[in-house]
Amino acid sequence: MVRVRLRGGPYDGVTVSWDVPDADDPPMTYDLKLHGPHEAAENVEYRRVERAPEGAAESWIYETHEAVR
Repeated sequence: MVRVRLRGGPYDGVTVSWDVPDADDPPMTYDLKLHGPHEAAENVEYRRVERAPEGAAESWIYETHEAVR
């Protein structure tokens, strides 16, 4: 289990817990499905970019391709 901070897209700033086989090397991408009450589902892909700073609540940072640093 790792805690991941998401940057960019509709989930910007959200921290999620993710059950992964290896917390020291989680998958390179994290896909979320976004859908509203009257909308078609849309997949949002986040890519692993770096480890979170020492002492942060999360372990890894993932961002969308359009995220601005």
